[in-house]
Amino acid sequence: MEQMKRQRNISTDDSDDMKRKQFHSTRQPEDSFDINLCTKSISYFEDLSNEIIYEIFEYFDFDYIYETFSNLNQRFVNLIINSNLPTKINISSMSKPTFQRYYKDIIIPYRQRIKSLRITNILAVNIISSSQDNISKLTGLETLIFTNISSSYLRNLQYLINLPKLSSLTIVYDGYTKIDQSEVYHQIFQLPVLKYFNLLLGWVSMPIVLSLPFATNKYSSIEHLVIKNDVQLDTLYVILSYVPQIRRLSISFLKKPEKKQNMTFSITLNNLTYISLKLRSFDFHDFELLAKDLFHDLQVLRLCASNEITYLDANQWQNLILSHIPNLIIFDFQYKCYAESEKDMISINKNLIKKFTSSFWIERQWFFSTQHSCGHSENDFLFFLLKPYKRATFLLDGITEEKLNFDSVHHIDMGNPYTINKFGNYFPNATKLTFEYSWPSSDYSMDINLPCIISLEQLTELVVEDSPIHFMQFVKLLSVAVNLHRLKFDYISIDEMNPRTIQEDAIFQLVSKTNVVSSLTLTYDGSLKIVELFFALCPRLQHLEVHYHFTDILRSLMGLVLSKTNNNNHHLSSLCFMNETDETEENMKMVIKNDKLLDDYIVECIDKKVYIWW
Repeated sequence: MEQMKRQRNISTDDSDDMKRKQFHSTRQPEDSFDINLCTKSISYFEDLSNEIIYEIFEYFDFDYIYETFSNLNQRFVNLIINSNLPTKINISSMSKPTFQRYYKDIIIPYRQRIKSLRITNILAVNIISSSQDNISKLTGLETLIFTNISSSYLRNLQYLINLPKLSSLTIVYDGYTKIDQSEVYHQIFQLPVLKYFNLLLGWVSMPIVLSLPFATNKYSSIEHLVIKNDVQLDTLYVILSYVPQIRRLSISFLKKPEKKQNMTFSITLNNLTYISLKLRSFDFHDFELLAKDLFHDLQVLRLCASNEITYLDANQWQNLILSHIPNLIIFDFQYKCYAESEKDMISINKNLIKKFTSSFWIERQWFFSTQHSCGHSENDFLFFLLKPYKRATFLLDGITEEKLNFDSVHHIDMGNPYTINKFGNYFPNATKLTFEYSWPSSDYSMDINLPCIISLEQLTELVVEDSPIHFMQFVKLLSVAVNLHRLKFDYISIDEMNPRTIQEDAIFQLVSKTNVVSSLTLTYDGSLKIVELFFALCPRLQHLEVHYHFTDILRSLMGLVLSKTNNNNHHLSSLCFMNETDETEENMKMVIKNDKLLDDYIVECIDKKVYIWW
């Protein structure tokens, strides 16, 4: 279960919003004289020259440009059609008719111009890949990102070899069907100019070492490899044998082999200077062997370990670095441990952690800190490198002594919210917030306490796992976290409150008019009342996904979600259910047809989920 939970945390970025903010903050005239001229001589946006407008277009994806500017006047239509600028396509939450029009009018006619393609809609992926004018015709494509892909599509990636410029590929499969990793890697390693590869292969995968041999004469051009699955050490060695030019390697969960065996890595990876690893069931002796094989040219090591106390032996680290990692410049180390008693905690601090303050560590400016938990897990502690802190995710589960701003952090994993007021550190660039096992009681004001550590206006994603969230508490949080786009909850509680009373609340009514929530996922529990409340609270919702049992209320739920008279779901265009029975897909089609809920739509079962798109 832990493995499944961790792998569900797929990071999502908000690059489009950031680019737009960057444009407004960085585009400055060369001198003050120019800006005065501009303000005096140009009154309207359309008065700008074509060159400046094209420069502005570079900050946006093409779908945004098309939707925003194509209806202004014929000049902008001509600018869009006749432009030779590389085109960036981001197909995310489009409705089915909008996608079909966009596909016909933009993607196919201008496919030679497409430089970057990002698709999050699994049904759109299937439409494009099955068409005669499929992705293999996008001969100018350099970057391809699939953030939601079907298992059947993963078995047929061979056509990507026809993309002569494809240098960056991201594949996210978030399903339950068994995937043959060997087949996927075999196809990817044949791509001629691929430099960056980022992969997540769901929660169940077949062992790779059974069918993918060590490379002998054919190699990949990949230089930056990111694997977000569990990877055993022998599997990693097989993969690395295919990428001799690799420079950067990131593994989310590295495990020791199930069977102990003598392993050696004969290939020298002279370009490998950056490694990021999160270790699972991996003792320090095995790590030493790995370092001797791979780390001789390493300059940056980012490492997360837990529970194996030998990782807190400063002398072992010093000997390992001096002997086998002599070029190491950045050592970003995190270690999480649970001490069984306060006595053990004191012993760990006195006998182990303090040894990381010798001249060896000071000369390299590697200074460490600890974060001590409190409450139910008061003997937990996190030992981590303090400066320079460059990780994108920070586990906040206790109190640290230092008072700093962690500028690199974009995701805060909140282990214990009750320590916020005591924490003192600040995360100015955090955009994602996760609560695991830790959502506070209903009388705890998150909208008041969270600003102590983050800028709520910058939050775009909120995830609450294995913990109940109180509905009105979330409404208050949403009143200040005004840019939240994506929500994911396990359980929502309204206590004994009447849903009508909740909707009549002044804060609820204000939030319903201003929030921009577009995606909602309810993973374990819910009801018709909860879904109806969310529709009333988030009328700009575009995608809804529910995982809880709904068979007994299928008709009522479908009627609520797809009702043409419901003023709160006009923007909704996609729906996803867990496929509970073999008849779920047909039952949905029957309900839609008999109740005349939709006119133009697709219903399809893919990897144990049923998708509806209209």
